[in-house]
Amino acid sequence: MSIIVLLIVPIHEVAMAKQFEGPILPFLRLDAAAAVPKFRQVQDQLRQAILKGYLRAGTRLPASRILCEELGLSRQTLVRVLENLKAEGYLEARQGAGTFVSTALPTPAARPYRRKPVANAPDTLPLRLSRIGTLSRQMSADIGQFEAMPFLPNRPAIDRFPFALWRKCWNSVTRGGRVAALGYGDLGGELILRQRIAEYLAVHRHDPCDPEQIVITPGGHAAFTLAVLALADPGDGIWFEDPGPVTAYNLFHTLGFRMCLADVDSEGMDVAGAAMRYPDARIAFVMPSRHHPLGVTLSLPRRLALLEWARMNDAWIIEDDYDSEFRYDGAPLPSMRSIDGHDRVIYAGSFSKALYPGVRVGYLVLPPRLVDTFRNLSGLINRSVPVETQLVLAEFIGGGHFASHLRRMRSLYSERREAFLEAGQAALAGLARIDCSESGLNALAWLSSEREDSAVRRDVLEAGLQCYPLSDYTVAIPKPGALILGYAGVPAERMKPYLGRLAEALSR
Repeated sequence: MSIIVLLIVPIHEVAMAKQFEGPILPFLRLDAAAAVPKFRQVQDQLRQAILKGYLRAGTRLPASRILCEELGLSRQTLVRVLENLKAEGYLEARQGAGTFVSTALPTPAARPYRRKPVANAPDTLPLRLSRIGTLSRQMSADIGQFEAMPFLPNRPAIDRFPFALWRKCWNSVTRGGRVAALGYGDLGGELILRQRIAEYLAVHRHDPCDPEQIVITPGGHAAFTLAVLALADPGDGIWFEDPGPVTAYNLFHTLGFRMCLADVDSEGMDVAGAAMRYPDARIAFVMPSRHHPLGVTLSLPRRLALLEWARMNDAWIIEDDYDSEFRYDGAPLPSMRSIDGHDRVIYAGSFSKALYPGVRVGYLVLPPRLVDTFRNLSGLINRSVPVETQLVLAEFIGGGHFASHLRRMRSLYSERREAFLEAGQAALAGLARIDCSESGLNALAWLSSEREDSAVRRDVLEAGLQCYPLSDYTVAIPKPGALILGYAGVPAERMKPYLGRLAEALSR
C-alpha cells in the first residue's frame, strides 16, 4: 500500500509544478508493508528530495498538521523527522514562519519529478565501469540468497546451533564495554582466536601450526580473494576443478586470472592432465578433502603429484578444506598442508558450515615467509574482522563448546544421511541414482532421464523443494544431468514425504 503526499510549495514554484498532471511533487511514498519504519521512510525520502533538487533551497514545507494527516503519523513522530533533518543541516526553522529547506545548501539545477517515467528508458549517459566492474555485472555473486526450502544445499542445521551458549560467550567478552572488543584489532586477527584455531587444527586435523602463521578473514571467500591477489597477477593461470564452486570461478575470472580448467573424476582433480595442458599456471585451487559438488576426495598419489608440481614450478596451492569437519566414516582426512614439505600450500578454512553462514569468519594458514605480506594486504582490503565476533568465537572454542557442537552435528547429520539414503533409494528408483559421499552436507541425484537438470530444477521448485543443478557448476567439461540436494537441514522424519514429493517432480 502506498500513500502519496502532496507537498505545498511557494507561489513562485507553482508555475513550474503546473506542468504536471495530478499531485504536485509526488515523490513522498510510504510503503505500509515495508520493514523500514514510516518515520525513516519520510526522513530518507525528504533528504533525497532535497539532494536531487526536487525541493530547492528556501522551499517551505507544509504545516505539520497537514503532513501528519497525509502520512498517518503522530505529531511526535513527524517532529522527530524534522528535528533530525534540521540537525543534519537540510532544514531550518524560521520563527513564526514554519520549516524551510536550508538556504545554506547549494542550489542544484531544477530536476522536475517524473511521475510516470518511461519503462526501460536508456540512461542519458553510458555507464562507465572498470574492467572488473563490467565483468562483475555479468557474473553472479549469489552465494545462498535462496529460500530455505527442504533440500537446500550447503545448509547446516541452523536450528540446532546453541545460540544460548553463543550469547553467553558474547556477554562474557563484551561485558562492561571491554576496550579490547571496541578497537580495530590486529591486522592478522586476534591472537587468542588464532591460538584457538591452531589448537583445533593440531587436535582435530593433525596439522599443527604456529598461531603466527594464521590470518583471520571475513569468511572463506575473502580468504580466496586475499590469496590470489597476493600470489598472482592478472593474466596468470589458476588450475580450477570443473565442475567446481561457481562463485569462486566467477571471482577469479572477474579479477582477471586465466582459468585453467581441470577435469574431476573418482580420484579428484586430474593433476596429470592439468600439468600437461597448463604447466605455467601460478596457482592450483583445489578441494582435496571433499570436492564440491561431486563429493570425491583427492587421492594420495594425486596429492603428492600436485605438491611436486608446485615445488618444481614455483607455484602455489590454495587448499579449500571444504566440509572437512563432517566425515561420517572414520576420522577427518589429513589436510594437504600436513604433508607439504616445501611450504607451497595455503590452507583456507571457515566456520560457515560448522557454525552458521552468517558468522562470516574464515582463516588462512600460511607458509611463514608469506605471513607479513598477507597481514599487510588483509589490512588494506579488510582492515579486520569485527573484534567482538573474533573474541566470542575464541571463547566458544576455548570453552569446549565448538568441539561439543561438532560432535552433536556429526551424529545428527549421520542420522539424516542414513534416512536420506534409505528413503531416497526407494522413492527415486528409476528416476535418479543417489550418490552420497561419506562426508559433507549434500548428496547428488544423477538423473535417469535425458532432461536438462536446470529444467528439472524448475519442477522441483514448484513442488516446494530446493536443489541446485550440477550444470550450474560446470564451465566447459560436460557432465551428465544431476541435482545437488542438501540433506543436513532436513529432519530425518521428514525425509520420506519430502523425497516422495521430489519423485513426483522428477516424474513430470
